[in-house]
Amino acid sequence: MKKAFFFAITSALAFSVMNLFVKMLGQGMPASEITFFRGLIGTAAVLIYMGVKRISFSSKDRGLLMWRGIFGGVGTLLNFIALAYMNMADASILFQLSGIFVFIFSTLVLKEALPKGSVKWLLAIFCAVTAMIHPWSMSTFNWYSLYAIGGAAFSAAAYTTIRKISIQGGHGTYEIMFYFLFTTMLVGGILMGPNFVVPDMRQAGIIIIIGAISVFAQFFLTGAFVATNAVVAQFMQYIGVFFNSFWGFLIFDETLSWITVAGGIIMFTSSVMLARLKERHATGRQS
Repeated sequence: MKKAFFFAITSALAFSVMNLFVKMLGQGMPASEITFFRGLIGTAAVLIYMGVKRISFSSKDRGLLMWRGIFGGVGTLLNFIALAYMNMADASILFQLSGIFVFIFSTLVLKEALPKGSVKWLLAIFCAVTAMIHPWSMSTFNWYSLYAIGGAAFSAAAYTTIRKISIQGGHGTYEIMFYFLFTTMLVGGILMGPNFVVPDMRQAGIIIIIGAISVFAQFFLTGAFVATNAVVAQFMQYIGVFFNSFWGFLIFDETLSWITVAGGIIMFTSSVMLARLKERHATGRQS
Protein backbone atom coordinates (compact mmCIF):
# COMPACT_ATOMS: atom_id res chain seq x y z
CA MET A 1 0.00 0.00 0.00
CA LYS A 2 2.88 2.42 0.76
CA LYS A 3 4.26 1.91 -2.75
CA ALA A 4 0.83 2.54 -4.30
CA PHE A 5 0.42 5.68 -2.16
CA PHE A 6 3.79 7.07 -3.28
CA PHE A 7 3.04 6.32 -6.93
CA ALA A 8 -0.43 7.89 -6.76
CA ILE A 9 0.70 11.10 -5.02
CA THR A 10 3.69 11.54 -7.33
CA SER A 11 1.51 11.10 -10.41
CA ALA A 12 -1.07 13.58 -9.03
CA LEU A 13 1.62 16.25 -8.59
CA ALA A 14 3.09 15.60 -12.03
CA PHE A 15 -0.31 15.69 -13.72
CA SER A 16 -1.16 18.98 -11.98
CA VAL A 17 2.00 20.53 -13.45
CA MET A 18 1.08 19.12 -16.85
CA ASN A 19 -2.43 20.60 -16.49
CA LEU A 20 -0.87 23.98 -15.74
CA PHE A 21 1.02 23.97 -19.03
CA VAL A 22 -1.98 22.59 -20.92
CA LYS A 23 -4.05 25.53 -19.70
CA MET A 24 -1.30 27.92 -20.81
CA LEU A 25 -1.58 26.51 -24.33
CA GLY A 26 -5.34 25.92 -24.36
CA GLN A 27 -6.48 29.31 -25.64
CA GLY A 28 -4.04 29.49 -28.55
CA MET A 29 -3.92 25.87 -29.69
CA PRO A 30 -6.69 23.27 -30.21
CA ALA A 31 -6.93 20.60 -27.51
CA SER A 32 -6.72 17.90 -30.19
CA GLU A 33 -3.33 19.22 -31.27
CA ILE A 34 -2.03 19.29 -27.68
CA THR A 35 -3.32 15.73 -27.28
CA PHE A 36 -1.52 14.66 -30.46
CA PHE A 37 1.83 16.13 -29.43
CA ARG A 38 1.53 14.73 -25.92
CA GLY A 39 1.00 11.25 -27.38
CA LEU A 40 3.73 11.68 -30.01
CA ILE A 41 6.44 12.72 -27.56
CA GLY A 42 5.41 10.10 -25.03
CA THR A 43 5.32 7.33 -27.63
CA ALA A 44 8.81 8.19 -28.87
CA ALA A 45 10.21 8.35 -25.33
CA VAL A 46 8.73 5.00 -24.29
CA LEU A 47 9.86 3.27 -27.50
CA ILE A 48 13.40 4.57 -27.08
CA TYR A 49 13.49 3.42 -23.46
CA MET A 50 12.10 -0.01 -24.31
CA GLY A 51 14.67 -0.34 -27.08
CA VAL A 52 17.57 0.62 -24.83
CA LYS A 53 16.40 -1.73 -22.06
CA ARG A 54 15.46 -4.41 -24.61
CA ILE A 55 11.91 -4.62 -23.29
CA SER A 56 9.80 -6.55 -25.76
CA PHE A 57 6.08 -6.44 -26.47
CA SER A 58 3.91 -9.38 -25.50
CA SER A 59 1.32 -10.94 -27.77
CA LYS A 60 -1.38 -11.13 -25.08
CA ASP A 61 -4.47 -8.98 -24.60
CA ARG A 62 -3.78 -6.64 -27.50
CA GLY A 63 -7.46 -5.87 -27.79
CA LEU A 64 -7.64 -4.82 -24.12
CA LEU A 65 -4.48 -2.76 -24.48
CA MET A 66 -5.92 -0.93 -27.49
CA TRP A 67 -9.19 -0.26 -25.68
CA ARG A 68 -7.23 1.07 -22.71
CA GLY A 69 -5.48 3.42 -25.11
CA ILE A 70 -8.67 4.56 -26.83
CA PHE A 71 -10.45 5.23 -23.54
CA GLY A 72 -7.42 7.08 -22.19
CA GLY A 73 -6.92 9.10 -25.38
CA VAL A 74 -10.52 10.33 -25.53
CA GLY A 75 -10.45 11.06 -21.79
CA THR A 76 -7.26 13.09 -22.23
CA LEU A 77 -8.76 15.13 -25.08
CA LEU A 78 -11.94 15.93 -23.12
CA ASN A 79 -9.91 16.90 -20.05
CA PHE A 80 -7.71 19.23 -22.10
CA ILE A 81 -10.79 20.95 -23.56
CA ALA A 82 -12.23 21.44 -20.06
CA LEU A 83 -8.94 22.82 -18.73
CA ALA A 84 -8.81 25.46 -21.45
CA TYR A 85 -12.21 26.93 -20.54
CA MET A 86 -12.65 26.25 -16.81
CA ASN A 87 -10.86 27.17 -13.60
CA MET A 88 -8.21 24.58 -12.84
CA ALA A 89 -9.75 23.83 -9.44
CA ASP A 90 -13.27 23.35 -10.82
CA ALA A 91 -12.02 21.13 -13.64
CA SER A 92 -9.79 19.05 -11.35
CA ILE A 93 -12.63 18.41 -8.89
CA LEU A 94 -14.83 17.14 -11.70
CA PHE A 95 -11.93 15.06 -13.04
CA GLN A 96 -11.94 13.23 -9.71
CA LEU A 97 -15.31 11.79 -10.62
CA SER A 98 -13.19 9.20 -12.39
CA GLY A 99 -12.85 7.56 -8.98
CA ILE A 100 -16.61 7.12 -8.80
CA PHE A 101 -16.75 5.82 -12.34
CA VAL A 102 -13.93 3.38 -11.50
CA PHE A 103 -15.98 2.25 -8.51
CA ILE A 104 -18.95 1.57 -10.80
CA PHE A 105 -16.94 0.07 -13.68
CA SER A 106 -14.96 -2.23 -11.39
CA THR A 107 -18.27 -3.59 -10.14
CA LEU A 108 -19.63 -4.12 -13.66
CA VAL A 109 -16.47 -5.22 -15.47
CA LEU A 110 -14.16 -6.69 -12.83
CA LYS A 111 -17.08 -8.23 -10.92
CA GLU A 112 -15.93 -6.58 -7.70
CA ALA A 113 -19.00 -6.59 -5.48
CA LEU A 114 -20.59 -3.29 -4.48
CA PRO A 115 -19.96 -2.93 -0.72
CA LYS A 116 -22.97 -2.60 1.56
CA GLY A 117 -23.70 1.02 2.46
CA SER A 118 -22.09 2.52 -0.63
CA VAL A 119 -25.29 3.79 -2.28
CA LYS A 120 -25.74 6.71 0.13
CA TRP A 121 -22.21 7.95 -0.56
CA LEU A 122 -22.73 7.68 -4.30
CA LEU A 123 -25.91 9.74 -3.96
CA ALA A 124 -24.04 12.35 -1.89
CA ILE A 125 -21.46 12.71 -4.66
CA PHE A 126 -24.19 13.00 -7.30
CA CYS A 127 -25.85 15.81 -5.32
CA ALA A 128 -22.52 17.60 -4.81
CA VAL A 129 -21.71 17.51 -8.52
CA THR A 130 -25.20 18.69 -9.43
CA ALA A 131 -24.84 21.65 -7.05
CA MET A 132 -21.45 22.51 -8.52
CA ILE A 133 -22.50 22.60 -12.16
CA HIS A 134 -26.10 23.83 -11.48
CA PRO A 135 -27.61 22.60 -14.75
CA TRP A 136 -30.95 24.24 -13.92
CA SER A 137 -29.52 27.72 -14.63
CA MET A 138 -28.53 28.33 -18.23
CA SER A 139 -27.03 31.71 -17.31
CA THR A 140 -24.39 30.20 -15.00
CA PHE A 141 -24.13 26.63 -16.27
CA ASN A 142 -20.72 25.95 -17.82
CA TRP A 143 -21.10 23.53 -20.70
CA TYR A 144 -17.42 22.65 -20.45
CA SER A 145 -18.13 20.94 -17.13
CA LEU A 146 -19.72 18.17 -19.23
CA TYR A 147 -16.38 17.71 -20.99
CA ALA A 148 -14.70 17.30 -17.59
CA ILE A 149 -17.29 14.72 -16.51
CA GLY A 150 -16.99 12.89 -19.83
CA GLY A 151 -13.20 12.93 -19.50
CA ALA A 152 -13.53 11.43 -16.02
CA ALA A 153 -15.73 8.63 -17.34
CA PHE A 154 -13.38 7.71 -20.20
CA SER A 155 -10.35 7.92 -17.91
CA ALA A 156 -12.08 5.61 -15.45
CA ALA A 157 -12.72 3.11 -18.22
CA ALA A 158 -8.99 3.24 -19.02
CA TYR A 159 -8.01 2.79 -15.36
CA THR A 160 -10.36 -0.17 -14.97
CA THR A 161 -8.87 -1.74 -18.08
CA ILE A 162 -5.36 -1.31 -16.61
CA ARG A 163 -6.47 -3.19 -13.52
CA LYS A 164 -8.00 -5.99 -15.59
CA ILE A 165 -4.80 -6.27 -17.62
CA SER A 166 -2.67 -6.37 -14.46
CA ILE A 167 -4.87 -9.09 -12.92
CA GLN A 168 -4.40 -11.25 -16.01
CA GLY A 169 -0.65 -10.57 -15.88
CA GLY A 170 2.07 -10.77 -18.48
CA HIS A 171 2.43 -7.04 -19.23
CA GLY A 172 5.01 -4.52 -18.07
CA THR A 173 4.31 -0.92 -17.14
CA TYR A 174 6.02 0.44 -20.25
CA GLU A 175 4.06 -1.75 -22.62
CA ILE A 176 0.78 -0.52 -21.07
CA MET A 177 2.06 3.06 -21.31
CA PHE A 178 3.00 2.64 -24.97
CA TYR A 179 -0.47 1.56 -26.01
CA PHE A 180 -2.01 4.50 -24.16
CA LEU A 181 0.37 7.13 -25.55
CA PHE A 182 0.31 5.75 -29.12
CA THR A 183 -3.49 5.66 -29.18
CA THR A 184 -3.65 9.12 -27.61
CA MET A 185 -1.51 10.36 -30.51
CA LEU A 186 -3.93 8.74 -32.98
CA VAL A 187 -7.01 10.23 -31.28
CA GLY A 188 -5.50 13.72 -31.32
CA GLY A 189 -4.23 13.36 -34.89
CA ILE A 190 -7.56 12.14 -36.27
CA LEU A 191 -9.45 15.03 -34.67
CA MET A 192 -7.00 17.85 -35.47
CA GLY A 193 -8.61 18.59 -38.83
CA PRO A 194 -7.80 21.81 -40.72
CA ASN A 195 -7.29 23.95 -37.60
CA PHE A 196 -3.66 22.94 -37.05
CA VAL A 197 -1.62 25.70 -35.43
CA VAL A 198 2.11 25.76 -36.22
CA PRO A 199 3.73 26.15 -32.76
CA ASP A 200 5.98 29.13 -32.17
CA MET A 201 9.12 28.76 -30.01
CA ARG A 202 7.26 29.29 -26.73
CA GLN A 203 4.49 26.85 -27.64
CA ALA A 204 6.99 24.26 -28.85
CA GLY A 205 8.85 24.48 -25.55
CA ILE A 206 5.65 24.02 -23.55
CA ILE A 207 4.63 21.06 -25.75
CA ILE A 208 7.95 19.35 -25.01
CA ILE A 209 7.48 19.96 -21.28
CA ILE A 210 3.94 18.54 -21.41
CA GLY A 211 5.16 15.45 -23.26
CA ALA A 212 8.05 14.84 -20.86
CA ILE A 213 5.98 15.34 -17.70
CA SER A 214 3.16 13.15 -19.03
CA VAL A 215 5.52 10.18 -19.48
CA PHE A 216 6.79 10.61 -15.91
CA ALA A 217 3.27 10.99 -14.52
CA GLN A 218 1.87 8.10 -16.55
CA PHE A 219 4.57 5.75 -15.27
CA PHE A 220 3.65 6.43 -11.64
CA LEU A 221 -0.09 6.36 -12.34
CA THR A 222 0.14 2.98 -14.06
CA GLY A 223 2.30 1.71 -11.20
CA ALA A 224 -0.33 2.77 -8.66
CA PHE A 225 -3.10 0.87 -10.45
CA VAL A 226 -0.93 -2.23 -10.77
CA ALA A 227 0.03 -2.09 -7.07
CA THR A 228 -3.48 -1.89 -5.61
CA ASN A 229 -7.17 -2.10 -6.56
CA ALA A 230 -8.50 0.45 -9.03
CA VAL A 231 -10.79 2.31 -6.62
CA VAL A 232 -8.20 2.84 -3.89
CA ALA A 233 -5.56 3.95 -6.40
CA GLN A 234 -7.91 6.52 -7.94
CA PHE A 235 -9.09 7.98 -4.63
CA MET A 236 -5.48 8.41 -3.50
CA GLN A 237 -5.12 11.01 -6.24
CA TYR A 238 -7.56 13.46 -4.67
CA ILE A 239 -4.52 15.39 -3.51
CA GLY A 240 -4.33 16.49 -7.15
CA VAL A 241 -7.28 18.84 -6.51
CA PHE A 242 -5.17 20.82 -4.06
CA PHE A 243 -2.19 20.91 -6.42
CA ASN A 244 -4.37 22.17 -9.30
CA SER A 245 -6.09 24.73 -7.07
CA PHE A 246 -2.70 26.06 -5.98
CA TRP A 247 -1.47 26.50 -9.55
CA GLY A 248 -4.76 28.13 -10.59
CA PHE A 249 -4.54 30.63 -7.73
CA LEU A 250 -0.81 31.32 -8.14
CA ILE A 251 -0.59 31.60 -11.93
CA PHE A 252 -4.10 32.53 -13.13
CA ASP A 253 -5.43 34.36 -10.07
CA GLU A 254 -8.38 31.95 -9.88
CA THR A 255 -10.63 31.77 -6.84
CA LEU A 256 -13.00 29.11 -5.54
CA SER A 257 -16.69 29.69 -4.93
CA TRP A 258 -18.16 28.40 -1.69
CA ILE A 259 -20.30 25.94 -3.69
CA THR A 260 -17.17 24.48 -5.31
CA VAL A 261 -15.44 24.18 -1.93
CA ALA A 262 -18.47 22.56 -0.29
CA GLY A 263 -18.99 20.24 -3.24
CA GLY A 264 -15.34 19.26 -3.25
CA ILE A 265 -15.40 18.48 0.48
CA ILE A 266 -18.53 16.33 0.09
CA MET A 267 -17.00 14.50 -2.87
CA PHE A 268 -13.74 13.92 -1.03
CA THR A 269 -15.41 12.73 2.18
CA SER A 270 -17.80 10.44 0.31
CA SER A 271 -14.96 9.06 -1.80
CA VAL A 272 -12.87 8.28 1.28
CA MET A 273 -15.83 6.45 2.81
CA LEU A 274 -16.34 4.48 -0.41
CA ALA A 275 -12.66 3.54 -0.48
CA ARG A 276 -12.85 2.38 3.15
CA LEU A 277 -15.92 0.29 2.39
CA LYS A 278 -14.11 -1.20 -0.59
CA GLU A 279 -11.03 -2.02 1.49
CA ARG A 280 -13.11 -3.61 4.27
CA HIS A 281 -15.02 -5.65 1.74
CA ALA A 282 -11.80 -6.87 0.11
CA THR A 283 -10.30 -7.71 3.50
CA GLY A 284 -13.44 -9.57 4.55
CA ARG A 285 -13.35 -11.72 1.40
CA GLN A 286 -9.69 -12.63 1.97
CA SER A 287 -10.14 -13.59 5.63
